[in-house]
Amino acid sequence: MVRRLGFAGLLVVALLGQQTAQTANILAVFAYSFGSSYVLVKPYLQNLVQRGHQLTVISAPVSYMGDIEGVQHIRVESLKKLSKDLEEYDYETEMTSKWAEASFVADYFYNCSKLILEEPGVRSLLQNASAQFSMVILEAAHTDALYGFAKHYNASLVGISAFGGAWNIDFLAGNSAPSVYEPMSALGFSRGLSLVEKMKNLIFISEERLVERFIYLPGQIELYKRYFSFEASSLHEIRKKFSLILLNQHFSLGRVRSNVPNLVEVGGMHLSQKPEPLSAELQVFLDEAVHGAIYFSMNSDMLDKWLPPNMQKTMLNAFARLKQRVVWRTTFQTPNESNNLYVRPWHPQREILNHPNVKLYITQVGLLSIIEASYYAVPMLCIPAYFDQFKNADRLERLGMAKTLDIYALDLEEVVETIHELLNNDSYAKNAKKLSMRFTDQPMTPMETAIWWTEYVLRHNGADHMRIVEQDMSLMQYYSVDIFSVLFGRIGLTALIVIFLGYTVVTIALRTTQYHLRLSIPVVT
Repeated sequence: MVRRLGFAGLLVVALLGQQTAQTANILAVFAYSFGSSYVLVKPYLQNLVQRGHQLTVISAPVSYMGDIEGVQHIRVESLKKLSKDLEEYDYETEMTSKWAEASFVADYFYNCSKLILEEPGVRSLLQNASAQFSMVILEAAHTDALYGFAKHYNASLVGISAFGGAWNIDFLAGNSAPSVYEPMSALGFSRGLSLVEKMKNLIFISEERLVERFIYLPGQIELYKRYFSFEASSLHEIRKKFSLILLNQHFSLGRVRSNVPNLVEVGGMHLSQKPEPLSAELQVFLDEAVHGAIYFSMNSDMLDKWLPPNMQKTMLNAFARLKQRVVWRTTFQTPNESNNLYVRPWHPQREILNHPNVKLYITQVGLLSIIEASYYAVPMLCIPAYFDQFKNADRLERLGMAKTLDIYALDLEEVVETIHELLNNDSYAKNAKKLSMRFTDQPMTPMETAIWWTEYVLRHNGADHMRIVEQDMSLMQYYSVDIFSVLFGRIGLTALIVIFLGYTVVTIALRTTQYHLRLSIPVVT
């Protein structure tokens, strides 16, 4: 009996020891100044805490992401002011060219990094010699100065790409092969299927790389040198040292990408968070929708004042001609006298999409919206407005679960006709169900996948073996220019010698032949 208890005790101690060995001090730094990205990262951070890890999180104020139990929070209140500045910015007047747009975006991310690094709580943390972290987690792109936290603490660097994959994420992960993927800018969007489209994409991506090199990176490098006192060259090295990047996407939702091992798709990991329930009033409104219901929302981060001026009126008139009930998320002062219209500035989106009477989702096609609509198998009417939304809409349309309208050319008749097509043609609902089945058919949930690979990096001290060898190569080596220069240099030299000798032999032979011909011709007197 004593031996059994002793063995059991040893087993418990061993298990506890194993758990302790796998836990770590982790620093998470997020400079998001809008709330939707925190919808993605908060459940991830909560799961890390539940796994026993000690987290310190630097982020925007509580209004963007609530406190997480067991986490040491450092709030950067000034990010809220940055968000207000964006809301008041005169985009129509200031955005006069692509380069003006690039400068604006560069300034925005410069300020995001700067506000984080100059925050007194962050400065105290950096000056605290006893603070140690095994891993730094942050948004993968755009705030490169914050990579300095990983070098400062000699920690593994893990990125989260809230907007999915793009050529810049590929390059951070070491996948620096020539890309025919879509450019980041909506202006340069094309599918990249034909030779012309591939060339077009290559031109736009090359232009975006120049923007990154000469407009965006200089400001980040300046902050990196100022606040971490490291040389600029070390930032370029860190940019190639990502142990892992978690992508908010999944191949079943659109185009398959040639991901390298340290790029892991976890689209839908926020779905592990328990959704907020419907209010009693909204529950009854949807339950009694005998002809079905439509959900209309243009993203939590997209202010209504940025929408085209006549859009509200057009959509309101379209809804008045439908027999379906409509749940509308908007801050507009909208007449709410109709029994088929339910308007509020906020709705529990996931539970609305999960309701069996909801037959259509009208959206701007943000990535989280796509993931949720695909998960709950709801067809979509896409009205893209900016950034990745145009290519998102294109992919959904090709998947046969959506149709797209131009936000700046909405016509009442076209809106009504398109809604009727999506509701009455059952192919859209069938394709949405097929997509949902593909998306949910995974060996682990997206959250389990994210946590497993994060802890994999911890277990293997940064998991350098996941990074492809090409990351440690120069551009000349990556494209084998060094090999080809030697190979073709030797071949070329040999060819020149052969050509020279051949030319010489032929010349001598011709001269000899001409000489003998002259000797054989009789002289006439």
